[in-house]
Amino acid sequence: MTLPRHPSIMIVGAGPVGLCTGIALLKDGHRVALVDSGAHGAGWASGGMLAPLYEMAADPTCPDPYVQFALKSAELWQVLAQTCAVDLQSPSLFLARTQEEVEVLLGLQQRANRLGLEVATVPVPAGLRAQAAFQAPSERSLDPRAALKSLMNQFQSLGGDLLVGQANAISPHRLGLLDGRTLEAETIVLAHGFNATSFRQSVPTLKALRPVKGQMARVAHPELASPIVRAGRIYVLSRSGGLVIGATSDPLAPPAPSVDVDPVLTLLSEAKELLPSLATAAVVEAWAGLRPDTPDHLPMVGASGMDGIYLATGTYRNGWLLAPAIGAYLTELISGKTLDQDLMNLFAPERFSS
Repeated sequence: MTLPRHPSIMIVGAGPVGLCTGIALLKDGHRVALVDSGAHGAGWASGGMLAPLYEMAADPTCPDPYVQFALKSAELWQVLAQTCAVDLQSPSLFLARTQEEVEVLLGLQQRANRLGLEVATVPVPAGLRAQAAFQAPSERSLDPRAALKSLMNQFQSLGGDLLVGQANAISPHRLGLLDGRTLEAETIVLAHGFNATSFRQSVPTLKALRPVKGQMARVAHPELASPIVRAGRIYVLSRSGGLVIGATSDPLAPPAPSVDVDPVLTLLSEAKELLPSLATAAVVEAWAGLRPDTPDHLPMVGASGMDGIYLATGTYRNGWLLAPAIGAYLTELISGKTLDQDLMNLFAPERFSS
């Protein structure tokens, strides 16, 4: 099968970044097709956190342009959620279990206030063990599995095409599939997370991409008063009549989406210290995914170094959060519009060329 070369854009990967980019491009008047293997990726396996404060602003070394980009993306989610019928959960409750964590969250509260966002000190809810609690109304989450379906519906309703197949070869303006088909497009966007490394021989900048394995579990337990509870690396989400608990982070694990006993047990044990009633909860599901990470934990979004091929990966823990802003950014970039130079420098895949 061959698609017309002009004008057309091919996106590899129907995860949050690929779908949001496709939607943005369609709204800008482009003809867009998505190529996806149908396998579950990191977007499906994630917790669906939309948390620029907790994930980025809490780190004083996080570049301010990146924090601003993430905050913009969180705002874009407000519109996209209404358009695509995606349910956003809020507020988030941040818990400090130690004095060190109290200091970290107090620092986050100050930075949030400077950004014009509310993080208020609140009492620790009954049933949870912590020294202090902070509530953040702007920090949200979504159900990834439901959101992927909603975004796909929006993409197709706007005229986007979905092609099922596994991409296994790439060259300028040309994509080869495992079943022997060849697809052609003026522009190709690689947005299939860590799987993009299958092209690293053709696209050398992808050699910087590495997998960080994450594992999660769902338990049968009454939902909590706050839909999102976070403490250190742990989050507990009230979802689908139970609790979703995440997430491990292991950059040294083999890049396989298998569920491993020890990391999941450690995760559940840590969550039980936070919420003792989990001791009698039944585990109903556990799963794993591979986050696409880079050496500086910043995304690779922009020209790949190969003619007509762009990258949209390396989102690490924040694929869902960043997806709408990445879609808008790539749409402007592909359309030849002027972009913020600081962001271009931060996201440029070529920064790893050496």
